[in-house]
Amino acid sequence: MPHADERVADEPEVDGRGADDAALRAAAVAVLTANRRGASTVPAPGLYPYQWCWDTGPISLGWAAAGDWEQAWSELRTLLSAQWPNGFVPHIVFWELSDDYFPGPDVWGTVGLGAPGGPPTTGITQPPLPVSAAAALFAADPDRARAARELDGLWPHLVAWVTWLGRARRGPHGAVVAVHPWETGMDNSPAWDDPLRSTPESTHTHLERRDVRTVAADERPTTVEYRHYLGIVAALRDAGWDTEQQVEASPFAVEDVGFTAIAARAAADLAAAASDLGHDADAAQLSTLAASWRDGIEALWDVDRAWYRAYDVRAATFVGPATAGGLLALWAGAADAARAAQLVARIEAWSSGTLRAVPTTDPDAAEFDPIRYWRGPVWVLVNYLVAEGLRGSAHDDLAAQVRSGTRALVARDGFCEYFDPRDGHGIGGEGFSWSAALTLWWLLS
Repeated sequence: MPHADERVADEPEVDGRGADDAALRAAAVAVLTANRRGASTVPAPGLYPYQWCWDTGPISLGWAAAGDWEQAWSELRTLLSAQWPNGFVPHIVFWELSDDYFPGPDVWGTVGLGAPGGPPTTGITQPPLPVSAAAALFAADPDRARAARELDGLWPHLVAWVTWLGRARRGPHGAVVAVHPWETGMDNSPAWDDPLRSTPESTHTHLERRDVRTVAADERPTTVEYRHYLGIVAALRDAGWDTEQQVEASPFAVEDVGFTAIAARAAADLAAAASDLGHDADAAQLSTLAASWRDGIEALWDVDRAWYRAYDVRAATFVGPATAGGLLALWAGAADAARAAQLVARIEAWSSGTLRAVPTTDPDAAEFDPIRYWRGPVWVLVNYLVAEGLRGSAHDDLAAQVRSGTRALVARDGFCEYFDPRDGHGIGGEGFSWSAALTLWWLLS
């Protein structure tokens, strides 16, 4: 796979020289500083004005890489302070009300169901990237007393989160079931097209596409998709937000490879840290959960497509084209050598010619759209997870190429939300926190 800077003449060389590092570092820290709202950091001003669950993981790593360890740990403490009593962690925490985002707390209607005396939240969750971030901070924090104190304080919340997922979200193959496309983090992935069509459309009279005030409409999910998203919210709200029974209550129920991979890695990371904190009693349960989820991922291998694919629980069928969600099996360590080799071949094919790595949908699929959110664009977070997964499966050269190409993207166009795989042009929201954070933690490390 050619390097990104070998394909675009106007991309700057990023070769690790001190001046380039210093400028990129300063710009990334400036983004995080601008997006900080006290104890937590929003993904992007205007577009995403609250604390998002899975964003919190990479954002915390970015603050650590910037040297602000107190803020790094604060991001995790703040998110988990909104955890519901049964271990569920909401995908958005509405710390301060904003007119920039819809749907807000009035649509979700969860007041009184979450943490006692806590802020309003949504009633769905997201992949537990903050769990792996907590383990990474613990391993890297130079103040070992602080590291032990912080992780020990978070420990019961982290364990409760992953065990809630194992209890409440187990699918027929043993993978994690997402009950809303927003739960996957990859909102409008083509993998959700078929199951989404079977869900009701909301007739909510106050549907306001506030996102398209900031980002071009052709780079965002469609209004029809939003009506289905709100239809699922309405169904779960009508069911009383019983987070133990959402798989049964939701009209959307899909075993998601990406979500399962992040959960499996989270459980394994906690298990690895358990003995250092004297939590040996939790280690066996966490290891068992991780192995169970890795088995669930393997059960989602579609032999005919040679890909890990999502499974629609309602329709009892695999769904969607090959998407980046399947690549996250590498992050979990769930792909054996043969499977990993097939995924590597596909990454190289997707990124051949003029495409930047890693598109979030197979460019040869009819559903591929190079600029519409999760239907094709390159995301820094996905590239980080894929590259680290490649490195863990002994594909170091390709991992280094993904890293180098990602760095070239942010060096040229800044910390955009996502990038057009055809020419590397930055699109979506600007000043995006996890793009800046992972530049500090991953690309400049």
